[in-house]
Amino acid sequence: ILADDMGLGKTLQVISLLAWACAQKEDRRPSIVVAPTSLVYNWNAELGRFAPHLRVMVSEGTQVQRSQMIAQLANEDCGVDVYITSYPLIRRDIAQLQHIAFRFAILDEAQNIKNAMSVGAGAVKQLKAQTRFALTGTPMENHPGELWSIFDFVLPGYLLSFAQFMHRFGDGGEMDILRRRIRPF
Repeated sequence: ILADDMGLGKTLQVISLLAWACAQKEDRRPSIVVAPTSLVYNWNAELGRFAPHLRVMVSEGTQVQRSQMIAQLANEDCGVDVYITSYPLIRRDIAQLQHIAFRFAILDEAQNIKNAMSVGAGAVKQLKAQTRFALTGTPMENHPGELWSIFDFVLPGYLLSFAQFMHRFGDGGEMDILRRRIRPF
């Protein structure tokens, strides 16, 4: 979900989706939300406010404590609907999290992975999920490669390889084609 502004309800849309998916009862796998550290507890509060029936686990504590939380997620009925973590913690915990099959993987403030070569971008791209979402009010700040990195998380290959994308769109050429490709998002 790309938006050119903040406050448009991206969080509430995702919470509605999570609540709907939980009500279906056909896929009880947990979902993961990755957010900036400053927004982790905001997500927890918003989930409690708008979908209090969802069982939420917030990643916190020492490495050992987080490892125990993640181990719980691997159980078929783990008792968790939504696991919330931060970008710094996912970099530390991805070795375990990459083995969990999530229903949804949601990146809030997805511009945090705008550098495709960063450790954080590499970590979130290792997550396994049936469906991936990237929420951002600022999908591109400096150059088109930032947009590519976000799309590489959501739909790997949709915008070609990084080298092909930069060759075709990096200098601002063919921007009409790029706009048409990303317009649905």
